[in-house]
Amino acid sequence: MIKLEIEEFVEEIKAEMYGYEEIEENIINEWESKFRIYLEDIKNKKTKNDKIKFKASSIIIELKDETDIFKIVDKFLAAVVNDELDKYWIDWAL
Repeated sequence: MIKLEIEEFVEEIKAEMYGYEEIEENIINEWESKFRIYLEDIKNKKTKNDKIKFKASSIIIELKDETDIFKIVDKFLAAVVNDELDKYWIDWAL
């Protein structure tokens, strides 16, 4: 199991996304914004996700391994290529 602070997790995801020319910077920034809204929903208990832990001064993301990062990016890439970004966030989970 890998545990990452929220900022490290976001940077890892973004770094992988930058590796694909199909994913432009504005789309990557949009992903980050929507992910942070998702985090707020979890914090406010509108959504549940056992892989996200809120500590007193930090947020920890628990991943099975590195492949979880690749799965997130691959799913996002497919959404970009297929022009289905609106569907990407429906029932989104780690």
